[in-house]
Amino acid sequence: MPDAAEQQRPQERLLDTAALFDALPESYLVLNTALEVVAANARYLAMAGRSRGDVLGKSVFDINPSLSEAQMAARREWLLATLDNLMEGESRLSPLIRYDGHPAGNGNTERYWQAKATRLDGASDAAFVLQVMDVTDQIVKTEQTRREHAKLRSQARLRQVLVEEANAALQTHRKQLEELLSFAKVGAWELDVATGFMACTDQCKANMGLQPDDAIDEARVFGELMHVDDRDMVRAAMAEAIASRAHFEVEYRVVWQDGAMRWLMSRGAARYLEDGSAQSLIGFTIDITARKASELHYQAVAQEEQRARKISERGARAMDHFVAAVSHELRSPLHAILWWTTLLERGTDPAHVRRAAEVIERNTRQLARMVDDLLDSGAIATGKLSVDLRVLDMAALATTVAEDLRLDAESRNVTLIVAPALPCLVMADEHRLKQVVLNLLTNALKFAERGTVELAVASDGADVVLSVRDSGVGIAPEALERIFERFEQAHREHANRAPGLGLGLWMVKNLVLMHNGSVTAHSDGLGKGSMFRVQLPLARLAGGAR
Repeated sequence: MPDAAEQQRPQERLLDTAALFDALPESYLVLNTALEVVAANARYLAMAGRSRGDVLGKSVFDINPSLSEAQMAARREWLLATLDNLMEGESRLSPLIRYDGHPAGNGNTERYWQAKATRLDGASDAAFVLQVMDVTDQIVKTEQTRREHAKLRSQARLRQVLVEEANAALQTHRKQLEELLSFAKVGAWELDVATGFMACTDQCKANMGLQPDDAIDEARVFGELMHVDDRDMVRAAMAEAIASRAHFEVEYRVVWQDGAMRWLMSRGAARYLEDGSAQSLIGFTIDITARKASELHYQAVAQEEQRARKISERGARAMDHFVAAVSHELRSPLHAILWWTTLLERGTDPAHVRRAAEVIERNTRQLARMVDDLLDSGAIATGKLSVDLRVLDMAALATTVAEDLRLDAESRNVTLIVAPALPCLVMADEHRLKQVVLNLLTNALKFAERGTVELAVASDGADVVLSVRDSGVGIAPEALERIFERFEQAHREHANRAPGLGLGLWMVKNLVLMHNGSVTAHSDGLGKGSMFRVQLPLARLAGGAR
């Protein structure tokens, strides 16, 4: 009883290898021992601008007589260097050769060519297989890539493969042609539409991760070998090709038995019975894993460049806003100081003098805070800001800062509520922790809208939590994602009423991180207020007490 592999071999011989050779997307010549052309596929004839009668039986050195004498001599040396002393089973890739014009004589563009020669084993009328490649585009693209560096390589265009009717005259070359297909790593297959039986070449099975003796059919391909996410797409492409009597081309993944995943490209078309129904599908399978990996890599690079560009553009916009804000915020107190200084020079009323002194002092303090913020932000950005950690009562410190701001809150008609708190000891830099509390409270007062601002400090397990809640304009969900970024302001539409440099929350975040803590923001949306929460670890005192 013959096994499955022996039953399958006769089916493989049904493949029209002559038509497959003629439809190969690359250019091939088959030479005898005298280096005369015994076969040429359609792609070579089209590329060289020759008919079969022009090349069959001719010496490979003489089949392009339209070239100049110098180019013919160079071509002869090029072919000899490629074919000379080639051993059976050996393959050799030729050096590049340059032509000043197309071999067919239809252009004056400089072209580059390369050939890959293989000496066949035990051949009779066919001794050499010569793959002729026009690599001009590759040379040009290499030069362009070297010059431009930043441009992505264009995706390789896949050439269409036409599967033609049987050609009985080339049946005697079946063995040589099958070796040629294997050499090009092109797997040929035929699928019986009615039974699901598949006749495959060994290379086709190799592309699927199988051994030559492994059984294969439609059910195994779609149920086991092909990636589950690609099965519907491939079936739909095949069904569409049958219905429209057109060729199909699909790219899909297969999972080898060792778990490796490979990308394959299949091209094919249907053969039909006299009644118009599809009898079989015949086509090629080529491993495109390397090309696909390159495509995916450059797609990822393009996406990363796009993301970086968006970040850069957003940073540039933020910087523009920051420069405008600094100009505006510094100008306002300076103008107030200059104006009241002028009044001091002219006025003698003591009440007027006190009023001027108060305004000048308030605006001077505002200028000092902005300058301090700018200097501290630069130190943070360059990593030069340091902290002197000591045991502090966070509740007492926060209460002190709040009381310093109470007059400011009253001038804004905002109710400042400070919840009673027990001592909560943390390891912190007193000056920097005051900056954190001051920035959070000042920020809340700006947007409280004649409402309330609540400050609370409490211990939570191994941490101390400081929360600042306001009943103000709230924060939009999309703004919450960038609220702690440098130069960002969540409410730029309120800039005239609530001035700022866009540094306060960014400094809060960085100062809290320097204290091994964290800060978060929460809001239920615009008009619903907001809440900021700072969490610092409790101080560990001698003897393990906290």
